[in-house]
Amino acid sequence: MSILHLPEPLPSTSIALGQITTNPLSAPSDSINPSVASDSIQKAARSKKEDAESTSHIALTDPSQLFDTLRNDTSTQGFLRKLSQQNKPIYFVTGLQTSKSPSHKRATVSHEPITEATETPQTQVQLPFRRVDSASNMTSPGEEGSVVAVELLKVKCRIGAVTEPHCISDVDYVWSYHALDGEDEDLQLSIGLGKPVEEREWKALTGVQERQEDRDADRNWSYDYDSDDGIGGF
Repeated sequence: MSILHLPEPLPSTSIALGQITTNPLSAPSDSINPSVASDSIQKAARSKKEDAESTSHIALTDPSQLFDTLRNDTSTQGFLRKLSQQNKPIYFVTGLQTSKSPSHKRATVSHEPITEATETPQTQVQLPFRRVDSASNMTSPGEEGSVVAVELLKVKCRIGAVTEPHCISDVDYVWSYHALDGEDEDLQLSIGLGKPVEEREWKALTGVQERQEDRDADRNWSYDYDSDDGIGGF
């Protein structure tokens, strides 16, 4: 699983393990949070005494098992059904890296949606979910630590005919199929859990790559002092 570093730290309350979200960088984005049992989480911690910083990493022990539980829940199905109609990208949060440091400042992030580019012991999850629609209850990042990196799996969902074939890009996803209440019985909701978001994809999605290229271009730009016309044509 790729560790994806955030452009800026986020408050610890803005993102959670097991969250299904359209934008992990924006708390007001469409998302739902399940309550994940502690025995379904792996934890690791380390400290850096030289700068009084401590970091911790938590991850789901079995992301696919938890997601299977979620996608068979009617609340999740309704949420994903809405997103499929809005054609929004969807991500499943499987790991978080947090840091406590007095130097961290409150993050300012875009509210625009991101546009997409193992078997272990049984996971337990408690339903129903908590819907996250605003950042009004967020604490300061320095109070309980900041989220500095995430691990994400891609999610796809769509509504279509039972006989509708998959496209080539669907091969990387593990699919489940669900009947739609009150709809034509020939229609179904298809939900797919995909591969991890990789570093190169993350840089493109968050604009980090573009900003780095802009900085490199500014650094490499120079005047041609050997020109017969001199600087500015003089």
